[in-house]
Amino acid sequence: MPNVPPPVNKDILEAFRAYESQERIANTKVGCALVVTLMPAGSLLDHFVYPDEEWPFFFIRLLCSALAGGIWIFLFTEAGGKSSKWMGVIVPMLPAAFIAGMIAVTEGFASPYYAGLNLVLLAVGAVLHWTILESIVAVTSVLLFYVAAGIAYGPLPGIGVLFNNFYFIALMDVIVVVGTYFQSRQRFREFVLRFELDKNRKALESSLQQ
Repeated sequence: MPNVPPPVNKDILEAFRAYESQERIANTKVGCALVVTLMPAGSLLDHFVYPDEEWPFFFIRLLCSALAGGIWIFLFTEAGGKSSKWMGVIVPMLPAAFIAGMIAVTEGFASPYYAGLNLVLLAVGAVLHWTILESIVAVTSVLLFYVAAGIAYGPLPGIGVLFNNFYFIALMDVIVVVGTYFQSRQRFREFVLRFELDKNRKALESSLQQ
């Protein structure tokens, strides 16, 4: 839940939670669709950057898309609707984990595919409505994926490459967390305004009927 100044009407909070739950389902479906389409499209990048790994990476990307597609279908079920909170966190972590795997088997910390992790974080900020805690967990997880991939590869690049890559990942982490904070507050304010307007409209209609 976003941080809001007290006092907050209990009915408004309950209505906002229900509204956010429905929005999360819809946005998570969009996230799944993006993963399903954009991960295989990345094969064009593999062709030019890592041509020797083009086909292995293609099947890796297809696997990631298949998992996202399975989640997308699951979200249309009643159980999927109830699990949307967790699915909304898992979906963007799928491409992050697979991209980290590609980083681990190519150039480690020197791989230009660290930019793919930033794209995942950008999608989180632009598409998914997360809480502050969820965004912090997400950006931390992506950073850990990158560190694990670099360590798994072994040899370290020069300090310039390390600083460059970690600098941009850290900046994106900050942008996502700060953006999530202000977006959540704005969504709540707008919801409260609509809620009060709808309440006043119903009260007016009832008064006119009487």
